[in-house]
Amino acid sequence: MTQRHLVSRRSVLKAAALGAAGTGAASLVDSPTFFTRRAAAQDAIRVIMIADPWVDTIQTLGDDYEKETGVAVEVESYPYDQTHQKEVLLGTQQSDAADVIVLDSPWVGEFAEAGIVEDLKPRVDATPDLQWDDFIPSYRAVADWKGQIVGVPFAPYYVMLHYRKDLFESEELEPPKTYDEWRSIAETFTNNPEYPDFYGVAMNNAKGAPVGQAWFEYIWNVGGKPFESNFPGSEDPYADMTPMIDSPEGLEVANLFNDMLQYEPEGALNMAWDERVQAFASGKVAMISAWSVRTPLLIDPSRSQVADKFATAVVPAKEGVTPVPPLGGWVLGINAHSGNADAAWDFITWLTSPEVHKRFVLLGGPPARTSQLTDPELVEKFWWFPTLAESAKTAYPDCRPRVPESFQIIDTVGNYLSQALSGGMSTEDAMASANTDITSLLEGAGYNV
Repeated sequence: MTQRHLVSRRSVLKAAALGAAGTGAASLVDSPTFFTRRAAAQDAIRVIMIADPWVDTIQTLGDDYEKETGVAVEVESYPYDQTHQKEVLLGTQQSDAADVIVLDSPWVGEFAEAGIVEDLKPRVDATPDLQWDDFIPSYRAVADWKGQIVGVPFAPYYVMLHYRKDLFESEELEPPKTYDEWRSIAETFTNNPEYPDFYGVAMNNAKGAPVGQAWFEYIWNVGGKPFESNFPGSEDPYADMTPMIDSPEGLEVANLFNDMLQYEPEGALNMAWDERVQAFASGKVAMISAWSVRTPLLIDPSRSQVADKFATAVVPAKEGVTPVPPLGGWVLGINAHSGNADAAWDFITWLTSPEVHKRFVLLGGPPARTSQLTDPELVEKFWWFPTLAESAKTAYPDCRPRVPESFQIIDTVGNYLSQALSGGMSTEDAMASANTDITSLLEGAGYNV
């Protein structure tokens, strides 16, 4: 591990501590990270990204890139909310302190319209070796905002059902295809003397982004939609942004979350992405619907008690509804204010090239290319890739809104839904309040509401 990588790890810990202390944006800007450090010269590519499981892999490949080209790669990573905060600050301050910005799919519209990232379409068009058409179509669409390419697809995630195949076989159960089947199976494994201290499911219920994003993951699978013109197959998902958070389907999702609490482990209201996976990895629950980026952790026997005991399937949906597997993940953009843009593009095209990106996948990173989903070597090692390929067929690029207000919308839904789950509000009042606040937000932003 190089010294620059040690700096990155310390920055992660410092950022987490600042966040826990409630430190504001100004203090984060003053911290000794990208925002104040100017030592990185033109021979270094500086990357800011989420602290997801593939950070170490990026650092490893960055070292390989330096050996091949002589150009150093500096990686700094942060928790989810702080990644967004720091990347937005780069744009508002017009800072050149980072070159490559790794951004989440719901931030695409925000970063494009705020001018935080460069439009990569001219570079993509001029780089046939990138093999743009080989990127998974549903995620390639995520990277496109009104004809502008915000980033190169790099780490797409799909939510898959993970279930205990050993216990399902014992109970002669098939993976659920409908929510009724899912609930029935969760009931089977909860408070069952044959499975002591065991639960049916673990879900994202934590306040804010975790449960807010989860609501958007489930709304499609009950046949609903969050906004009037936002639905799979829509010609213009954002033409009519009238919120439908408190629609019958919106309430159905909220009530479903509330109902499923009885089948979840203690502390379920504080459960987010990592806690959900850890509950499954520790052998405490029968099913989770989790992002595919966490699946490699579950097959690692040093970190998972279920490494050889689970299987995957496409997420269930309400009876009569075609499943819409949630789609998310990350694209590689170039900071619009970087003085190193050409070098950043060289690194991005190297990292996402078929040969190098396959190395990334072999090391546990998410596949981004269609060809990777059927690559015999990859499929043999990562047996759940057929589930990914099936999920990608009906995934919806706008399953979480990509408008600039996305972060606020998701947080608003998550904050109110959390109150409903904790008993502070009824689901009807919570969803109605979320709908009212989001309506005001979108009206103020000038949308057709």
